[in-house]
Amino acid sequence: MRITSTWAVVVTVIILISLKVYNPIPLQTLQLKTYDYYQTFGARYDSKSLVLLDISDLAIESKGQWPWKRDQVGRIVVNAYKNGAALVILQLAFPQKDRLGGDEMFLKMISKYPVILTETKDVKNLTSISRKALAIGDVEVPIDIDGTIRKLPLDNSMPSVIMKVIKFPIPKQDDIWVDFRHNIPRIDYTDKDWSAMKGKIVFIGVTFKGTTFVQTPNGLKNTHEIMALGTETLLSGKFISMPSWSHILEWSLIIGSSIIFLLLIPRLGVLWSLVPWLLYTISVPMSSFYLFNKFLYLTNWTYPVIVGFIVFAHLIFNNFARENRLKQQIRKQFETYLDPRQVAILQKDPSKLKLGGERKEMSFLFMDIVGFTPISEYYKNKDDPEGLVEVVNDYLNRMTKIVLDNGGTVDKYMGDCIMAFWNAPLDCEDHAEMAVKTAIECAEETSRLKSEFKAKGLPDINIGSGVNTGTCIVGNMGSDTRFDYSVIGDAVNLAARLEATTRNYKNDEGGIVSTLYSSYTMEKLKNIKSIEVDKIKVKGKEELITIYKPI
Repeated sequence: MRITSTWAVVVTVIILISLKVYNPIPLQTLQLKTYDYYQTFGARYDSKSLVLLDISDLAIESKGQWPWKRDQVGRIVVNAYKNGAALVILQLAFPQKDRLGGDEMFLKMISKYPVILTETKDVKNLTSISRKALAIGDVEVPIDIDGTIRKLPLDNSMPSVIMKVIKFPIPKQDDIWVDFRHNIPRIDYTDKDWSAMKGKIVFIGVTFKGTTFVQTPNGLKNTHEIMALGTETLLSGKFISMPSWSHILEWSLIIGSSIIFLLLIPRLGVLWSLVPWLLYTISVPMSSFYLFNKFLYLTNWTYPVIVGFIVFAHLIFNNFARENRLKQQIRKQFETYLDPRQVAILQKDPSKLKLGGERKEMSFLFMDIVGFTPISEYYKNKDDPEGLVEVVNDYLNRMTKIVLDNGGTVDKYMGDCIMAFWNAPLDCEDHAEMAVKTAIECAEETSRLKSEFKAKGLPDINIGSGVNTGTCIVGNMGSDTRFDYSVIGDAVNLAARLEATTRNYKNDEGGIVSTLYSSYTMEKLKNIKSIEVDKIKVKGKEELITIYKPI
């Protein structure tokens, strides 16, 4: 099986589908990165309900190294409420007693000013502190295979606990995709103005160097910001989801595009093949983006597009290879018969070449050296067969150039005889005119040869040309393993008979008439004047054939 066969493309499709079924980690990562990309464009949403209070590097410079005395942390909570905070979430862990002795005051503060605390399965707060908290939320989040946080669980998570405290409905699902397009306003601990937190839920967390940042679709973020984004997503009531039919859609695109490309692209040219591929490559991502912007649906468009590109590329490679083979076949088949310019036209548009045989009106030329025997005897007597070959080749080269320059096709060489035709494989409207014109020019070139022969002491040389116009069958002729592009038909035979008949007529100078053509040809001549020579009967025909010569 060749790589350029259609079955090779089918194998490529099977491999790509198998890869999707196996779903290796790189493919899973690509899918997750695709979902991340949705959140890099479109509208951004400014939160009106939440605010972040950051304990930053500036705060450490101002108040000293971390951890601070616990009552200092309590004063942050108190100040937040005094500036109008509706609810405070303190995203700090208190697993041990304060070595600086601030626990007692801290407990009094959070008893008076309600606080939601956070903890994980591995890090629990002191029981005395937990009892004073309004609520406790879990801040453990699942991390995807590429180390990125995209979802938050709704079972006792910080966002779900906040929703319960403020009596806000929670969706009935296990987790949510966090919409990272929300912008949460920030206040630094060292800022003098905290009025922006009035009436808002305040998330307090650390952002100084050395604290933990986690990867999200929107870059590195602190955990209190992630919890705030999860809460804002719940408050918005607009949830990103991956509908059950998204997997069916993905498989439909993979299989459907492969089948369509397999059926369509081999039948199109290289340039036209770009149309269905571009339509597919553009419409699939655009449709996916529309589904996300309109309905917040996550659909994976990258692998269907990748599969489409690989299948398309393989098929295009096949098209290139097939067209190149056809061009090479055309060049090999016609380079010795046609002018290179004509071969280039056929290679550019192979549709001009109808293989297998077609009925067509054409004009045919048979041309032969008259008096070849004396020339042959001359070189035989000199024991110089190479010289004879050189003379014949020179003659054939000159005459062939005239044929090709006039748009003719050289069918074959038979010794010193040339057979040529016009109007195939390329159309030639004035094919009769060009065939007779070629015969006249070949006679003129023969006159120059006669002078050269005389100067060399060689025997005289003449040519006889027969031209006929009629309908024949043209195409690839031969066996399954060996064939040539040629013509067959009665009109071809008549041209050969006319060439042989030239020996029977003399011109005004006493030499043979070099060119004879039938009335079928004469009737199509526009620029060449003719004179009737005779009416003859040829073998295989009952009626008389009127023959002409050019004036």
